[in-house]
Amino acid sequence: MTHRIPVVCGIFLLGLLGLPRSLTASAERVLAEAVQEYRAALDSPDRDQRLERFRRAELLFAQLASGGQGGSAKPVRNADLYVNLGNAAMGAERLGPAILAYRRALWLDPNHHRAEQNLEHARTLLPDWVPRPERGGLLTTFFAWVDRLSLRELQTLAALTFFVAVALVAGAIRWRQPIFRNLAVIPGIVWLLLLGVVLSRALGSADDAAVVTVSEAIARSADSAGAPARLPQPLPSGTEVRVVETRDDWARVRLYDGRDAWLPRSAVELVTGTGPDSRTGTAAAS
Repeated sequence: MTHRIPVVCGIFLLGLLGLPRSLTASAERVLAEAVQEYRAALDSPDRDQRLERFRRAELLFAQLASGGQGGSAKPVRNADLYVNLGNAAMGAERLGPAILAYRRALWLDPNHHRAEQNLEHARTLLPDWVPRPERGGLLTTFFAWVDRLSLRELQTLAALTFFVAVALVAGAIRWRQPIFRNLAVIPGIVWLLLLGVVLSRALGSADDAAVVTVSEAIARSADSAGAPARLPQPLPSGTEVRVVETRDDWARVRLYDGRDAWLPRSAVELVTGTGPDSRTGTAAAS
């Protein structure tokens, strides 16, 4: 598959400006090496050599993101870093890891313009039949923000919005001001949305955003390698899904057209993770 690398490369160096200034010495060396490999890939006339250098840059950026560099175990959680990681993966013609990186950038910063732009471009490289998430709106931004909060923070926020709604209703009754009742609708709706998220987490419902990162994953109708295929074609790398259940080495995923299927856990990685440990077969960071 041939990707339009110049479209992505044109904004690569801009992304570097947003990286943390407080990197450790070892992390700075890894970053410098990643940038060097990326630039060398851009200048390489040989396709195989170019792909190899982009792949090295991708691995180095991933090393920073997961905290695996020598001398530091602290991951660098930065949206610009994930954009650069995605750009390197695109240059290496690895669409799945690229889409995953852009999704992680948007998880950290839902308003990151470069990540959103590059993600939309990457999605156009998928086959037309692959279901895609709807373009971000108000609710999408809301839930992306909510996903970053802990259960305790969600409970506190839900309690505050409930209190505000009740106070406004009480004010409408006490002073007979319909405007207070009308204003109570907004915190009331937010409270209901937050309550749904809290209950979902408390009951252990997964429903986590994830991306297929292997070249092809056969979607099965059950959690068994011998089960019949659920879809006519394997899911290509870069397919975005939501994990709704895990069972042993399998994950039940929901495509964005509503269909469910079973995939090996090793075939998908959670958006809310930070590296290899985010595969659904291991504990994911959140």
